[in-house]
Amino acid sequence: MTDQDRGTTYPWTPGEPLAEVLHLLRMRGVFYCRSEVSAPWALEMPAFEDCASFHVVVSGEAVLDVPRADENAVRLVPGDLAVVPHGAGHVIRSEPAPLHAGRVDLLPQEMIGEHCSVLRYGGGGDRTVLVCGIVEFGHPTARRLMRSLPPVLRSGTAAASRGGAVRFLLDLMAEEAARMGRVVRRF
Repeated sequence: MTDQDRGTTYPWTPGEPLAEVLHLLRMRGVFYCRSEVSAPWALEMPAFEDCASFHVVVSGEAVLDVPRADENAVRLVPGDLAVVPHGAGHVIRSEPAPLHAGRVDLLPQEMIGEHCSVLRYGGGGDRTVLVCGIVEFGHPTARRLMRSLPPVLRSGTAAASRGGAVRFLLDLMAEEAARMGRVVRRF
Protein backbone atom coordinates (compact mmCIF):
# COMPACT_ATOMS: atom_id res chain seq x y z
CA MET A 1 0.00 0.00 0.00
CA THR A 2 1.42 3.40 -0.94
CA ASP A 3 1.01 6.68 0.94
CA GLN A 4 -1.38 7.78 -1.81
CA ASP A 5 -3.50 4.69 -1.17
CA ARG A 6 -3.71 5.73 2.49
CA GLY A 7 -4.92 9.18 1.49
CA THR A 8 -1.71 11.04 2.39
CA THR A 9 -1.38 14.36 0.61
CA TYR A 10 1.92 16.06 -0.13
CA PRO A 11 2.69 19.74 -0.83
CA TRP A 12 4.54 18.63 -3.99
CA THR A 13 3.73 16.69 -7.11
CA PRO A 14 3.40 12.99 -6.19
CA GLY A 15 6.00 10.79 -7.79
CA GLU A 16 8.94 13.20 -7.59
CA PRO A 17 11.76 10.86 -6.54
CA LEU A 18 13.73 13.40 -4.45
CA ALA A 19 10.63 14.56 -2.58
CA GLU A 20 9.54 10.99 -1.88
CA VAL A 21 12.99 9.99 -0.63
CA LEU A 22 13.29 13.03 1.68
CA HIS A 23 9.85 12.32 3.11
CA LEU A 24 10.55 8.63 3.73
CA LEU A 25 14.00 9.27 5.23
CA ARG A 26 12.63 11.59 7.91
CA MET A 27 14.49 14.80 7.20
CA ARG A 28 14.18 17.13 10.16
CA GLY A 29 15.53 20.59 10.83
CA VAL A 30 18.18 21.17 13.43
CA PHE A 31 18.87 24.89 13.02
CA TYR A 32 18.45 27.64 10.47
CA CYS A 33 19.52 31.25 10.18
CA ARG A 34 18.59 34.30 8.15
CA SER A 35 21.98 35.79 7.25
CA GLU A 36 22.01 39.47 6.29
CA VAL A 37 25.56 40.07 5.09
CA SER A 38 27.32 42.97 3.37
CA ALA A 39 30.45 42.84 1.21
CA PRO A 40 33.11 41.96 1.84
CA TRP A 41 32.05 39.01 3.97
CA ALA A 42 32.96 35.37 4.50
CA LEU A 43 31.37 32.82 6.81
CA GLU A 44 33.05 29.60 7.88
CA MET A 45 30.59 26.76 8.49
CA PRO A 46 31.98 24.16 10.88
CA ALA A 47 31.61 20.45 10.25
CA PHE A 48 28.58 18.70 11.75
CA GLU A 49 28.69 14.91 11.63
CA ASP A 50 25.67 13.16 10.07
CA CYS A 51 24.13 16.47 9.07
CA ALA A 52 23.67 18.33 5.81
CA SER A 53 24.07 22.09 5.49
CA PHE A 54 22.09 24.14 3.02
CA HIS A 55 22.20 27.70 1.70
CA VAL A 56 19.44 29.50 -0.21
CA VAL A 57 20.28 32.86 -1.77
CA VAL A 58 17.28 35.17 -1.31
CA SER A 59 19.00 38.27 -2.71
CA GLY A 60 22.51 39.25 -3.76
CA GLU A 61 25.22 36.73 -4.63
CA ALA A 62 27.54 34.32 -2.85
CA VAL A 63 30.41 31.96 -3.56
CA LEU A 64 30.44 28.53 -1.90
CA ASP A 65 33.76 26.75 -1.36
CA VAL A 66 33.61 23.12 -0.19
CA PRO A 67 36.72 20.98 0.26
CA ARG A 68 37.01 18.09 -2.19
CA ALA A 69 34.26 19.47 -4.45
CA ASP A 70 34.76 19.17 -8.22
CA GLU A 71 34.50 22.93 -8.53
CA ASN A 72 36.66 24.94 -6.16
CA ALA A 73 34.08 27.69 -5.82
CA VAL A 74 30.41 27.64 -6.82
CA ARG A 75 28.74 30.97 -7.60
CA LEU A 76 25.21 31.26 -6.20
CA VAL A 77 22.56 33.78 -7.28
CA PRO A 78 19.01 34.52 -6.03
CA GLY A 79 16.90 31.38 -6.06
CA ASP A 80 19.86 28.99 -5.88
CA LEU A 81 19.88 26.22 -3.29
CA ALA A 82 23.18 24.55 -2.40
CA VAL A 83 23.39 21.50 -0.14
CA VAL A 84 26.57 20.24 1.48
CA PRO A 85 25.39 16.72 2.33
CA HIS A 86 28.40 15.25 4.18
CA GLY A 87 28.47 17.57 7.16
CA ALA A 88 31.77 18.95 5.85
CA GLY A 89 33.03 22.31 7.01
CA HIS A 90 32.97 24.92 4.24
CA VAL A 91 33.09 28.65 3.50
CA ILE A 92 30.50 30.87 1.86
CA ARG A 93 31.62 34.39 0.92
CA SER A 94 30.94 37.50 -1.14
CA GLU A 95 33.65 37.02 -3.76
CA PRO A 96 35.78 34.28 -5.37
CA ALA A 97 39.02 35.44 -3.71
CA PRO A 98 39.55 33.94 -0.26
CA LEU A 99 38.70 36.29 2.61
CA HIS A 100 39.17 35.94 6.34
CA ALA A 101 36.06 34.05 7.46
CA GLY A 102 34.22 34.49 10.73
CA ARG A 103 33.17 31.14 12.13
CA VAL A 104 29.38 31.37 11.98
CA ASP A 105 28.65 29.61 15.26
CA LEU A 106 30.96 32.04 17.12
CA LEU A 107 29.53 35.26 15.62
CA PRO A 108 26.90 37.25 17.52
CA GLN A 109 23.40 36.31 16.37
CA GLU A 110 19.94 37.39 17.38
CA MET A 111 18.01 34.31 18.50
CA ILE A 112 14.36 34.48 17.46
CA GLY A 113 13.47 30.95 18.50
CA GLU A 114 15.04 27.83 19.89
CA HIS A 115 16.24 26.70 16.45
CA CYS A 116 16.36 29.97 14.51
CA SER A 117 18.52 33.10 14.45
CA VAL A 118 19.35 36.23 12.46
CA LEU A 119 22.98 37.01 11.68
CA ARG A 120 24.10 40.46 10.53
CA TYR A 121 27.73 40.57 9.42
CA GLY A 122 30.11 42.12 6.93
CA GLY A 123 31.91 45.18 5.67
CA GLY A 124 29.03 47.50 4.74
CA GLY A 125 29.05 47.01 0.95
CA ASP A 126 26.59 45.22 -1.34
CA ARG A 127 23.96 43.26 0.60
CA THR A 128 23.18 39.56 0.35
CA VAL A 129 20.42 37.73 2.20
CA LEU A 130 20.74 33.99 2.71
CA VAL A 131 18.75 31.37 4.53
CA CYS A 132 21.25 28.83 5.84
CA GLY A 133 20.59 25.76 7.88
CA ILE A 134 21.60 22.38 9.11
CA VAL A 135 19.35 19.36 8.82
CA GLU A 136 19.67 15.92 10.27
CA PHE A 137 18.18 12.72 8.93
CA GLY A 138 16.42 10.44 11.39
CA HIS A 139 16.75 7.21 9.45
CA PRO A 140 20.07 5.27 9.23
CA THR A 141 19.47 4.62 5.53
CA ALA A 142 19.34 8.38 4.97
CA ARG A 143 22.74 8.87 6.54
CA ARG A 144 24.20 6.19 4.25
CA LEU A 145 22.50 7.81 1.26
CA MET A 146 23.87 11.26 2.16
CA ARG A 147 27.41 9.83 2.37
CA SER A 148 27.07 8.54 -1.21
CA LEU A 149 26.23 11.98 -2.65
CA PRO A 150 28.79 14.37 -4.16
CA PRO A 151 30.32 17.06 -1.90
CA VAL A 152 27.89 19.75 -3.19
CA LEU A 153 24.39 19.55 -4.66
CA ARG A 154 23.11 22.68 -6.37
CA SER A 155 19.68 23.49 -7.68
CA GLY A 156 19.80 26.64 -9.74
CA THR A 157 17.00 28.98 -10.64
CA ALA A 158 16.40 27.24 -13.98
CA ALA A 159 15.80 23.87 -12.30
CA ALA A 160 13.71 25.45 -9.57
CA SER A 161 11.47 27.25 -12.05
CA ARG A 162 10.21 23.90 -13.33
CA GLY A 163 8.16 23.48 -10.15
CA GLY A 164 7.80 20.57 -7.82
CA ALA A 165 9.44 19.93 -4.47
CA VAL A 166 12.55 22.08 -5.03
CA ARG A 167 10.50 25.11 -6.11
CA PHE A 168 8.14 24.56 -3.17
CA LEU A 169 11.08 24.38 -0.76
CA LEU A 170 12.73 27.54 -2.16
CA ASP A 171 9.43 29.46 -2.05
CA LEU A 172 8.83 28.34 1.53
CA MET A 173 12.35 29.36 2.61
CA ALA A 174 12.09 32.77 0.92
CA GLU A 175 8.70 33.35 2.57
CA GLU A 176 10.09 32.33 5.95
CA ALA A 177 13.13 34.59 5.48
CA ALA A 178 10.82 37.53 4.74
CA ARG A 179 8.66 36.70 7.76
CA MET A 180 11.74 36.45 9.98
CA GLY A 181 12.82 39.89 8.79
CA ARG A 182 9.44 41.36 9.75
CA VAL A 183 9.49 39.68 13.19
CA VAL A 184 13.02 40.88 13.93
CA ARG A 185 12.25 44.47 12.89
CA ARG A 186 9.34 44.63 15.38
CA PHE A 187 11.63 44.01 18.35
